[in-house]
Amino acid sequence: MLVRRDGGRTRVSGVIDFGDAARAPRAADLAVLASSAMRGAAEPLAVAAALTAAYHGACPLGEDELDLLFPLIAVRSAAVAATTARLDAGRRHGDPRHRSAAVAGLARLLADVPAEVGRAAVRQACGLPAHPATATAAAWLAGNAASVTPPVEGPFGPFRLDAAGECFDGADPREPDSLRAAARDGIRAYGPGVPVGRYGEPRFLAPRRRGPGSGDVPLGLDVFASSGTPVRAPLAGVVEGAGADLVLRHEPADGVRFRTLYAGLSHDLAEGEEVPAGGRLGQVAADAADGLPPRVRIQMTAVPVTAWPDVPRQAPDSELALWQALFPDPTPLLGGQNAVAAWTPAADRALAARRRHLPNTHPTYFSDPITMVRARDCRFYDEHGRAYLDALNNVTLAGHGHPRLVEAAARQLGRLNTNTRFVYEVLSEYAERLTATLPDGLDVVYFVNSGSEANDLALRMARYLTKRDDVVIIDDAYHGYTSAVSDVSPSRYRHYGKPDTTHPTPVPDRYRGRYGYDDPDAGARYARHVADAFDRLAAAGRPPAAFLFEALLAGGGQVVLPPGYLAPIFTAAAGHGALTIADEVQVGFGRLGEAFWGFQTQGADVVPDFVTMGKAMGNGFPVAAMVTTREISRAFDPAGRFFSTYGGNPVACAVGLELLNVVEEEGLQHNALVTGQYLRDRLSALAERHGLIGDVRGQGFYSGVEFVTDRRTKEPASDETLIVCERLKDRGVLVYPTGPAWNVLKLKPPLTFTRAHADEFAAALDDVLEEGW
Repeated sequence: MLVRRDGGRTRVSGVIDFGDAARAPRAADLAVLASSAMRGAAEPLAVAAALTAAYHGACPLGEDELDLLFPLIAVRSAAVAATTARLDAGRRHGDPRHRSAAVAGLARLLADVPAEVGRAAVRQACGLPAHPATATAAAWLAGNAASVTPPVEGPFGPFRLDAAGECFDGADPREPDSLRAAARDGIRAYGPGVPVGRYGEPRFLAPRRRGPGSGDVPLGLDVFASSGTPVRAPLAGVVEGAGADLVLRHEPADGVRFRTLYAGLSHDLAEGEEVPAGGRLGQVAADAADGLPPRVRIQMTAVPVTAWPDVPRQAPDSELALWQALFPDPTPLLGGQNAVAAWTPAADRALAARRRHLPNTHPTYFSDPITMVRARDCRFYDEHGRAYLDALNNVTLAGHGHPRLVEAAARQLGRLNTNTRFVYEVLSEYAERLTATLPDGLDVVYFVNSGSEANDLALRMARYLTKRDDVVIIDDAYHGYTSAVSDVSPSRYRHYGKPDTTHPTPVPDRYRGRYGYDDPDAGARYARHVADAFDRLAAAGRPPAAFLFEALLAGGGQVVLPPGYLAPIFTAAAGHGALTIADEVQVGFGRLGEAFWGFQTQGADVVPDFVTMGKAMGNGFPVAAMVTTREISRAFDPAGRFFSTYGGNPVACAVGLELLNVVEEEGLQHNALVTGQYLRDRLSALAERHGLIGDVRGQGFYSGVEFVTDRRTKEPASDETLIVCERLKDRGVLVYPTGPAWNVLKLKPPLTFTRAHADEFAAALDDVLEEGW
């Protein structure tokens, strides 16, 4: 207490509380901060680890201080929860920060977290081993595998239970029962030898979304053996736990101590009992409750676990490094002669091989590419078994792995696959069905392998027939990768210079262009620029050979052609003797909903001279075509025979024919119309709350969401768009930027996309934009 003299009296002038000045561990203040920050967090240990790492970076803590931190956090959380409960019981308000339900929730959660786990989290965050004895034990075991007694009679072999496992090839990845049945049947059919489920292998036994808390990665290995099979001790040890999990403690050398854990056993061992190497532990129990065949699960740890509430069998992706540091690879317990190794992801190997053998300019999606192994309907599945909603793949029109298309391809491949110089009925049938979707007169099909080839052929024919070279295009369009079509694709030729024969015209963009959504004559005004280009070329003595266009500009930023745009252009082209080429490679086959072909959305009178198609034509199987009139085809005949080795092969035709059936019978074009508009309505509603969204546009299942940093100036938010795509990917939703400034989300999902999928996408985007970027 501080006092002062006031005349003849002594008065108290102040109080100094030395309680906070007492000597205490430096970690105490950090524990107080962490216990507050962890309340309500989805992953409180991750919060504690991040805070500790930051503190440690600025003010290094000793190893003893780090080991004390988690118990301090737990005690602090319990003290706050107790104080809050006492104040509530006395109907006293107390500190309002402590009245949250999250206070008691954190205390309960931390009470169930073993101290070794909490310590490991903060130690690992600061660059220390998660547990001091683990590395020594794991190294000893790896170096002494040859002296280990196999737990059951071998030989052992790996049985793949990850998403790439062959046993899942006939299963529906969306259905857990289908996946488990496939795994069960595959394990039972394995032979000769004993199948082993590998350490660290993400089991593909149920579909799961990517995101925080997801995961099913085993912290041990499974040795599948029939019920009653004897199980032996790999090493001499002492029984430390004799419950549902049998725990043996081993001390094979000075300074080496660890435990082995066995689940799925029937045994009669007691705590403290010594078991020699090769001694009987028990026998494999009856069938497991999870639907898989009987097996013994084996784990290893240096941590004493008998007092833990539960010993984890697997860990979520987000915590995998922590748990694998506590439960290292037990595979050496199978003995030195086994043929099993821990699971490792293929991503690094695959990327390294790509870098060695593919050109440097070959792109991959995302900064951290995904290694995909399966797909079905509207979802991809990566090598970790994580599912991703596909909102960007316009190739698989009827959804990934459509059973009817898979069956059609397999059946035809087993029956006949050759080239079009032979006569086979499926080619004629497909050509007839395909041309029936087009206006009368477009009835001659040139089968090729890709949309680039189709556009290349159409340009070649137009130039041959007109004896001209110049081509008028829409700026920012993309038409392929061959020399000819690269020369008419601004996104390609801007890297080496525009050819003198290519003449771009303004993009008919009603969001950024000269004529906007509020101009009812925007289509005719933009068309005038194309007609003027025809006139200028004719006046210069070089009238154009062709006008090449996309029915919706994909690479140009998902730009929808305004009504009334194509009709006057076609009239002007005819007046100059120029031919018209409709590039339907990306938007054909009902994707735009309103019509089967994109050019048909501009009116019945708009009939091009050439229609090119590819991508979705085979639902992922390589097939493409160019369709024109018999008159044009005959005029091109003197140029020589046309032949494509693989174009129009029987398998391609069988798949293409079945795709037309699927689109019609499953009502996919109508779904594109209705659900595509529903998706845009959901996205437009988001624009009312998120200023980053400048425009939402599209037709059917071809939509774009343009991001801007300022709605007034329309400054492209290019960096933000890529970040948003990355964060959507981390939530299990796939979409990617497009447009000249890469600030437009390109949405072009399979035509099987449902309202539920649209809701899922909109909700994920809303969450990402709400969190910020």
